[in-house]
Amino acid sequence: MQIELDDVLQLLRVYRHDLLNQLQLVDGYAGMGQHDVSREKLQVLINQLKNERILQTIQAPQFVFWLINLKLNERDFNINWEVENNHQSIEEFDHLLVHDGKLLTHYLKQQFNDFTQVHMFIQINFDNKWYIKYQIKDIDLPVEPTFNGYGTLDVLKHDDTTSFVFTYK
Repeated sequence: MQIELDDVLQLLRVYRHDLLNQLQLVDGYAGMGQHDVSREKLQVLINQLKNERILQTIQAPQFVFWLINLKLNERDFNINWEVENNHQSIEEFDHLLVHDGKLLTHYLKQQFNDFTQVHMFIQINFDNKWYIKYQIKDIDLPVEPTFNGYGTLDVLKHDDTTSFVFTYK
């Protein structure tokens, strides 16, 4: 995947639009005197920006671009992430992470109708190898994935959560 300048500019336009909407909410609640709600919305926005800053430190520009693009443009997915122990470079796996992530999101889209909101929490962690864990909550998956990605895939089910864990070493 080669990132084109037009794609970057489009992502920036969508990102700016989304950010301004969130700031207008903060301002609107403050203007109505609902300062607690305004502070809460502002804190959520600050935490989101911190997580995005940390995500950008993993040295995987294609994967980071794909994740942010997915979060902003695929409204069927409500995506959050967390990066831990990112002191090792993941750059050599960059295009593999994008490939496997696209396979997974395509698989998920095939499993649900257009009105299903998929809540996805992505954990990116290094512990002697890279782990990318996509956690899906409150959705029963009727069919196990059969795609072949580049990373080793483990599917784990626990209570109301299904996790797709890709490992790269």
